[in-house]
Amino acid sequence: MNAPAGPAVAPEQERYARVLGWGTQFGFAFLVVGFLSYIFGLMPPHVPMERLPELWNRPAAEFLRETGMRAGWGWLKFAHRGDVLNTAGLALLASCSVPSLLAVAPIFHARRDRVYVAICILEVAIIALAASGILVTKH
Repeated sequence: MNAPAGPAVAPEQERYARVLGWGTQFGFAFLVVGFLSYIFGLMPPHVPMERLPELWNRPAAEFLRETGMRAGWGWLKFAHRGDVLNTAGLALLASCSVPSLLAVAPIFHARRDRVYVAICILEVAIIALAASGILVTKH
């Protein structure tokens, strides 16, 4: 007996899911490797572990000042440090939808689904704008 066929999956759904799956697996692996390198001391931390309990209860601005970190994308300067490398893994996971959207846009374009192409482009632009920090108010 043959198993009943499942519902047909549209090509754009399949491509989006495949690219999203690759991205999340890569991001998760990056996160795990970064965390393990931090825990096992393979990469020196920016903030020593013994200082963390004293700093965690501070307001963000004070934490940043005392650790020499910067707000927004300032963490990239310290991405070679074990504790900050985890942030790169989180950023990768948070941005997984961007390549997925860019991967499906050509399918929509080939079908002349201009509205869906525009939606993909607008979503990528909005994510990039949000990640840029341009919209953050400075106090």
